[in-house]
Parts: sequence; C-alpha cells; structure tokens
Amino acid sequence: MRRARGRTGLALLLLLLVVQVPAVATAAEPLPAVFHVHSRLSTGALTLAELLAQAERDGLGAVLLAENYLLRVEYGLPPFRALTRVVREEPSVLDHREAYAREVAEARRQFPNMVIVPGVEVMPHYRWTGTPLTMEMTLHDTQKNILVFGIDPLDLHTLTVTGNPHARVLGAQSVIDALPVLLVVPGVLLLWRPRVRRTRLGSAVVVVRRRRWVLGGLLLAIGVIALVRGWPFTVDRYPPWRDFGIEPYQTLIDDVEKRGGAAVWSFPEGPDAGTRSYGPVQVRWRTDAYPDDLLRSSGYTGFGAVYEQSLRFARPAEGWDRLLTQYVAGERAQPAFGVGEAGYHSSRAGKRLRPVQTVFFVDERSPKGVLDALKRGRMYAMRNSADAALVLSEFAVTGDGGAAGMGDTLKAAPGTPIEVRATVSSPSGSPIVRVTLVKDGKVEAAWTGRTPLEIRRPDVASARRAYYRLDARVSASDYLVSNPVFVAP
Repeated sequence: MRRARGRTGLALLLLLLVVQVPAVATAAEPLPAVFHVHSRLSTGALTLAELLAQAERDGLGAVLLAENYLLRVEYGLPPFRALTRVVREEPSVLDHREAYAREVAEARRQFPNMVIVPGVEVMPHYRWTGTPLTMEMTLHDTQKNILVFGIDPLDLHTLTVTGNPHARVLGAQSVIDALPVLLVVPGVLLLWRPRVRRTRLGSAVVVVRRRRWVLGGLLLAIGVIALVRGWPFTVDRYPPWRDFGIEPYQTLIDDVEKRGGAAVWSFPEGPDAGTRSYGPVQVRWRTDAYPDDLLRSSGYTGFGAVYEQSLRFARPAEGWDRLLTQYVAGERAQPAFGVGEAGYHSSRAGKRLRPVQTVFFVDERSPKGVLDALKRGRMYAMRNSADAALVLSEFAVTGDGGAAGMGDTLKAAPGTPIEVRATVSSPSGSPIVRVTLVKDGKVEAAWTGRTPLEIRRPDVASARRAYYRLDARVSASDYLVSNPVFVAP
C-alpha cells in the first residue's frame, strides 16, 4: 500500500515538474537561401548547373527557382479576336514541365549539398487599353506576378492563368470566334456549283458555266483559317480585354493554397514601364506598384519584403503592419510573411546572387524543410553589401509558457511577464546598427550600438493576441527584417 502511494506521489511530482518547466523552442538550422532565381530554362542567362555552382561559391545553402510559367501575350481585334490575334511569346516552362523536372532531378544529383526548390513565376492576368486604329496601345500588369512553390512541375498545367490553353473555357466569345467558320459552306458551294450564264450569239444560245474561284476561295480560306486559329474555341476565364481587379490573382492564390503550395506576391513595390514600336503602332507596357493589392487579397503565404530597391511596405507602421494587425484582430485567417526576393536573371549591370537573401530556420535540410519554414514564417529577409552583412542570431519571445521564434506563437496567460530576446551580429566587422522593435504595428523600442547587439525587452502578456517583429539597419543597403513572433492568451 505504501509502495502504491509512493509511486502515485512520484508520478504527481513528475507531472508537476513537466507542467511547470518551460518548453524550449526547437533548435532549427539557419539556411541562407537565394529566393526567386531564373535559369536558362526560362529567362535566365545561366544554366541551372552554373547557377548552383555560383550559389555554392557564395556560401548559400538553398536556391528557390522561379522559372517563368507562361510568358505569352496576345491581342485580337473585336469581334473576331481569335481570327485576328497576334501573339508574342518568350521562353517559359508551361510546355516544358518534364524537362524542368528532369533538370532539377539532375541538379540535385550533381549538387547534393544544395537544397533546390523548384517554383514558377506566374503572370495571372494582363490587359490591354487602346487600339491599333489609334496607333497607341498599352499592355498592363505583365510584372504583377505571384511566385508559386510546393507544387510538382508536372502538375502545374491547370493553373488559371490568362493565356494558358489548358485552363480555358467555353463562353460567349467562343460562339463569336466560331461564326467565321460558317463561311466554309458558301465558299464550297460557290466552288462546287458553277454560275450558269446564257448568251445569245446570233441564232444560237451559248451556255457559259463559270466557277467563282475568287469569291469562293476567299470565303473558304477565311473559314478554314478561322477554324485553325480558333480551335477548340475556348477562351480565358479572365480574358485580356477586361479589367477584373484582384479576382484573377485571388483565384490563383486559392488554387495554390488548396493544393498545399505556397503563393508569394512578387515585387509589390517594383514598377515597370517601357515602349516599343511595331511599325507605326506604339506599344507601351506598364505595371504600377501594387502594395494595396496585398491588403485586398488573402490566403497567400508571403510577399517580397526586401529587394534591391527603396521600399516602404515593410517599414514600421506601414502596409505589412496593417496586414499583421488584421490577423491578430481576427480579421484575416492567416498572416503574411516577408521574404528577401533576389529576382536574379544574370550578372548584367553588376547583379549578384548574394546581396538579397532569405535565411530559413529549417528542421531538416531539404526542399520539404524549406517549404515548411516558408509556410510557417520561420525566416528573415536581408539585404547586404560586402561591408556590413547582418545576421539575426536570435529572435524569440519567452515566458512561463516556453519560447517562440519567428512564425510561432507563445501561449501566455494575461498579466504574466514575458521577454523579447534578440541578437544582431555581423561576420564582417562591428558596424553600428539601429534595431527597432515593432509591437502590434507601433514602434515599441529602439536601440543603437555596435554588433553584436543583444536586446532584452521585458513586457507583460495581454488579454488579446499580439505580435513582435524586428527591423535592423546599418544603411540603406545593409538591413534585415524579421518575421513576426506571436503571443496569444
């Protein structure tokens, strides 16, 4: 009886110890990666092998490819758009998915220490304004793109993208495009049944039979061309002659997330514009910066928060904080995470792989581990020069409930003490860094000092959900932004 009581007391003591001892956040391996890279499979200048060799020399551990999914634009005069359409297309992987998969498999065998994550850069929709009749046309939103990861390249062909023949549907325009095919009937009749004319020649009547080759041949040719150019007479769900707002992008995001992939808005603050002449017609292309569309859309994994431009969206109290405060208030189903987006195509104009990185914290060094870290927000984004690269050695919120890192949630009872811990270091010297702590969209505190700079900020858990994130800057070209740590009651 005493032994039973002793065992019971020991079990209760062990249970009490398990409950009271804080859980320690799982140690994860930091994995520096270059995010959004093109090879010669689409619009890049290097082969995949050359690209990976360069990444290894630069000390990177992972490459997230974003080969162009479909670079195809077309214009057709109304009402018979299929018959009159003109198409311009550049290298992309939609029709070369098998080759893409083979190249990635071969690269993984050739570079076993490099984590390779295949993805695509998708242009969900574009639209035209103007007309050739006025000699001026504008092509909008060809650089308003979404990066897609986590879907097998062989299964990408059904994405709802303007210009994708595998995702087209029948509609009213299908009927209009098919109408010219009916010209085949009168064309054949005119050629088959000659026109009969009777002419009196003296006392005789001459019967002349003539086939109407020109008119019949023209009608037949138009009908056959309409059939060839229009077949199977399907049209895009979001055709390029209408402005559908955010809908095409939200449709793609929902499709990707439903398949278990990750959708990332690309370069939301990166405008693009230019002009080219095609004979007498001036064709302009224009993509305006679109950070507000990140607020209008939902369900996506992340967005380009750091790249080689001056940006505002990820600054304290700007657009990103509006997204995160909506999430902690229950107005969004999931948070949006920031990545460092390289957009690397070639080394022209001094472009390099290293300056913009995403550092993932992975449980396993594999494509699966990187995708898991991406979807959970376990990473930070950085831009660096050779003079002052920054490293976020530590960022966590601790309390009696344990510890939580980037992308994770600490459970803490309201009123209990918690502490924000961070360490910003630099392997290239001891530059002076300014670190800003943002809490719920507002600047909570700031520190300035030489690296390594350790931060300990005590706080008290509140009765509502909250988040913390860091912004660390040496200069306009050397800085990092963390993803948020959440605290929930």
